[in-house]
Amino acid sequence: MSDFIRGVAFIFEGDTEHIFYNSMLQYLADKNEGFRIVKEIDQPTSDYRYIISNDNQSVVVRMYTVGTIISHTSAAARWFKSNCKQAHKGIAWTVFLCYDTDSHNSDASQFQEGDWKDLRKAILKNKRTEIIDLAAQADIEDLMLLDIDGVCDFLGIPTVQIPQARKGKAKMKKLFRDNKEYYHEGERAVYLINHLDKDVIISKASIPLCSIEDVCFK
Repeated sequence: MSDFIRGVAFIFEGDTEHIFYNSMLQYLADKNEGFRIVKEIDQPTSDYRYIISNDNQSVVVRMYTVGTIISHTSAAARWFKSNCKQAHKGIAWTVFLCYDTDSHNSDASQFQEGDWKDLRKAILKNKRTEIIDLAAQADIEDLMLLDIDGVCDFLGIPTVQIPQARKGKAKMKKLFRDNKEYYHEGERAVYLINHLDKDVIISKASIPLCSIEDVCFK
């Protein structure tokens, strides 16, 4: 049996989502007194895992970035089965699916169909497993721009209006370009993401970001 009271898995479309939610976890660990988070290599799987713990309990967190998830649903399902359920037997799992809807007007139900439906079915074949959707509308950058004060402070400028564009990534690029900077995605976005006020983002988001704290730190 596992030493952990529960497991949490994040499945991302891209690297920027990975950095964003990793930063969110670290922020929540700092916010919740008595909790600590440690990143380590799990030797049996040769995969990174995060241990969130206090004096009374430990939660294991796994993260997986698939790139274009539509093409890799079977790989994501295999990863969850081997690196989560089989590696940590006997505990319940919460799986956060973190994806972009591509448009503020997109219907998130499209991610209940086709390859996404197959991935969900494969995950839920496992007993004591639930899925929580974190569907950014339309990009992860749209979530980041909820703290426009923090983005502008990072750029060293007074707070301005968010530029007009269809998607958050285009808005962010234009804001940076207008201030003679270049917006970097993925690992290179870490300094911007860490600079943002996560409480502001959680309070303004239309998706249940608060569920991360409920699952990992309660």
